[in-house]
Amino acid sequence: MIKYPYSRQNITKKDINAVTKALKSRYITQGTEVENLEKELAEVMGSKFAIIVNSGTAALHISYHILGVDKDNGVITSPITFLSTANAGALLNSPVYFTDVDHKTGLMTCDTLSDSLETIKSNIGLVVPVHLAGRACDMVGINKEARKRGMHIVEDASHAPLAEYSNNKGNKYKVGACKHSDITIMSFHAIKHIAMGEGGVILTNNKSYADKAKRLRSHGIIRESKLWTGIAAEKNAPWYYEMQDIGWNYRATEIQCALGRSQLSLIHKSLYKRNIIANKYNKLLSNIDGISLPCRSSNNENHSYHLYAIAIDFDVLKKTRISIINALLKKGIGTQVHYIPLFFQPYYSADMNNYPGAVKYYNSTLSIPMYIGLKTEDIKYISNAIINVIYE
Repeated sequence: MIKYPYSRQNITKKDINAVTKALKSRYITQGTEVENLEKELAEVMGSKFAIIVNSGTAALHISYHILGVDKDNGVITSPITFLSTANAGALLNSPVYFTDVDHKTGLMTCDTLSDSLETIKSNIGLVVPVHLAGRACDMVGINKEARKRGMHIVEDASHAPLAEYSNNKGNKYKVGACKHSDITIMSFHAIKHIAMGEGGVILTNNKSYADKAKRLRSHGIIRESKLWTGIAAEKNAPWYYEMQDIGWNYRATEIQCALGRSQLSLIHKSLYKRNIIANKYNKLLSNIDGISLPCRSSNNENHSYHLYAIAIDFDVLKKTRISIINALLKKGIGTQVHYIPLFFQPYYSADMNNYPGAVKYYNSTLSIPMYIGLKTEDIKYISNAIINVIYE
């Protein structure tokens, strides 16, 4: 039995009460909870607009479509990410390319992006940096590199709400405010910082993108009469609507958004607790031969710690990752690997020799339990178990 999974949602009485209230309301979809969550998210994240959808994947899919991704307009992203970051491009029949990453942080950098773009001859219109484990990319450098080539930018911030990065003058920027991107997306999957079971958000400072995203999440339907162009349009007709662009059913329910609002109200407390847990792990696992603690990039000011991913030198320890995972499992400790590089997937198959940083990161990484329910004695138990397992 896994007593300590690598991650776990934290549901409070306040959350349960919020969901119960939504269930008893007049509408359980397309009501005020969605609108209220959007307003609150924009305020907390620092963007002008927030558009709620039913998953992070939906947020990516809509965002890519808005920014012109198609069969002639490719996407480039990090291979150290979940499938959806690339799949959203594939769903639009777009070519998908990868950059290498820093082997310590797992992040796309300005240099890895530049190196990859120099070797790709096809047209690429969109760059998608992935903030990994709660650690922010160098968005200032990536923005500069992408913009000089005329490319749009979508930040995949599913792991990193309110993480911070800085420029060379020490100015700090918040992930979610879209200061160096066209759009930032986040996931509200069950084990994310804001848990809705399933859910996601599109954050942007561009009103045109926001308006289009709202239409696309609901089949592309337009209800504003001033925008109608169809031959059957009747001014002020209360029943009429029209579709001018393909859309999808990517709506989230009132129930999900009530839970999301309650969870959002605790986001700062959650981030504070995650950093405390990380600091305790840092003290207990520092100076252990064969283990490297999560590394921050030089411009990473504030870590959101969605994951606590250590790097293990399996060759030095003369152990395999599988043996360590199984030994910890016997002690009730769950772990995970984030992520299998996407170029190892048959669908995206590519030469691993082009991505030495990603391969090195993957070969050493292991995510150990990180969630706000962990107590000091739990962290001590997990840390001691890890040390015992690698040296037994």
